[in-house]
Amino acid sequence: MEPEMMHLLAEKVEKNEEAALITVITSNRWHCRLGAMMLVDKNGVVLGGSIGGGQLEKKAIKEAQTCIERGVSRKVLLTEEGESVEIFINAFCYFDKLIIVGSGSVALNIYKVAMVLGYRITVVDNRTETLTEDRFPGADKLLLGDIVENLSSCDIDENTSIVIATHHHKFDEPALKAVIHSPARYIGILSNRRKAASYFDNLRAQGIPDNLLNRVYTPIGLDLGGRKTPEIAVAVMAEVLAVKYGRSGGFCRDIIKEGRIND
Repeated sequence: MEPEMMHLLAEKVEKNEEAALITVITSNRWHCRLGAMMLVDKNGVVLGGSIGGGQLEKKAIKEAQTCIERGVSRKVLLTEEGESVEIFINAFCYFDKLIIVGSGSVALNIYKVAMVLGYRITVVDNRTETLTEDRFPGADKLLLGDIVENLSSCDIDENTSIVIATHHHKFDEPALKAVIHSPARYIGILSNRRKAASYFDNLRAQGIPDNLLNRVYTPIGLDLGGRKTPEIAVAVMAEVLAVKYGRSGGFCRDIIKEGRIND
């Protein structure tokens, strides 16, 4: 790989930005050499390199965009007027981050679902008996101690979701206040409506505007009907995904019938 392209790729990965590296692995196209590389971003913009130009290169870019969107790396055979090029697309996708405030049974099950979805997970709590590596072996960080202080030290960006599921209601409001000004994509609290209303009233009295409070999801989770702890965790992560993709979380069958999404 050319040093300039390597630098561009490293820069993208460091910034947690999505890109795909396209490499030619077989070719019968005279002006497309084996090992040729091209780096593209999620919008199909060529950041560096080339695999020979023309329609095959355009097809390669579209395939790379698909790989980024789906979070997969794969081999692809491209053909055009008797010419063929086999490429390998290595997709470098950003990682969604999840901060779970709490380490009880609901938090544990949310962690398990998020692990399957590939989230980078931080768990924050003040209880040594539940916040352990044995309990959360795949978490990137376990922050033990003062919940507000630890939340204030977290790197929260627009790819971050925050679920507040503490073991006592007295920790919910301070935790919410610590993250309410953050650019987090999703903030949810595992709380009943009455408790949540009191948190909001208190925060309004402290000068927190409604436009920030309206971002908060509570009661938390999509209405899937389940009441068991693992079912609640699935509902919570389903809501996190719905917010990420800007969807309402309805039945795909009905949405397609209504023409709101393509089949």
